[in-house]
Amino acid sequence: MNRSSDPEEPDQINVKIKHRIALRDDDRFWLEIDRLGLHYDRGDSNNVLRLAINVLNVTEDQPEWPEVERLVAIFCSGGHSVSNLFTKAELDTAKWLHLSALGHHGYPQPEENFGYQEATYDVREFCPTCGIGGTQKAPFRIRTEFKASRSQIVQLNWVFDEFFLRNQAREGLRSAGITGIRYLAPMLHKANRQCERVAQMVVKVELPPALDPVGLQPVTCKAENEEWQAMQRRRPFESEKLSHCGRLKYHYTHKGPYRFDGDAFAGAPDVVKSHEWFGSGASAHRLVIVSQRFRQTVIASNWRGVLFEPIELVK
Repeated sequence: MNRSSDPEEPDQINVKIKHRIALRDDDRFWLEIDRLGLHYDRGDSNNVLRLAINVLNVTEDQPEWPEVERLVAIFCSGGHSVSNLFTKAELDTAKWLHLSALGHHGYPQPEENFGYQEATYDVREFCPTCGIGGTQKAPFRIRTEFKASRSQIVQLNWVFDEFFLRNQAREGLRSAGITGIRYLAPMLHKANRQCERVAQMVVKVELPPALDPVGLQPVTCKAENEEWQAMQRRRPFESEKLSHCGRLKYHYTHKGPYRFDGDAFAGAPDVVKSHEWFGSGASAHRLVIVSQRFRQTVIASNWRGVLFEPIELVK
């Protein structure tokens, strides 16, 4: 999707920028948001960690945005993502699109001390400081069957590059001949048996390095990195006590589409992951990128739970 420099092109007019802020309900940020009178979604308390995650969605054209932006700079070292409200024409003409979840449901198990990481991933190349490097080795374990009955595609908290399909969606993708994925049933943690209602959509192919990082915030896994001062404001720590792998990731926050070298998609299946990592703090994940054929299958089937953003292909 090569952008024209013509200012009359519809994809360059009145593009709304949406911010999603997801923070613990005991964060001082919410006291300030309450004073502004903005509505936000209140999360349910988690039985183990005793916390809930509240979510605020706000666009930059709202009159409250300048004050929210100030508060985000003060309180949000993580939990803040930016998305773009693209036109239907942009979505319909994009060859490739970034797939993300509209909400998150439950937590990978075991939760205590993030024990799911070693239970689910081969962590030999994993860096606990930045979150880069885990490779899945076993099915995810979840507390109960997903309860978001109206969403056919769902995602867990903490794991932003894996999607789970209800049986209807799994069979629909199979029937459509969508390529590049296989299906793996998660395990019900305490019962120690396979889920019957959902399957993980395991992405089999990783793109070669292809991201155009212009406009993205890099984060290097090193002491006093690009996030260091913001992290110090939120929760001081002695960075010299942490190990660092030196690898690079990027913040999810972006305005406009992600840009990738179009040649990297030559011969690619319908679903791939980026080579590059994204996230903040100790969280890191790859982007899940899907073809227009995948999107049209979701739309035709009226499945809920996911959001698409065009990928801009560049040379």
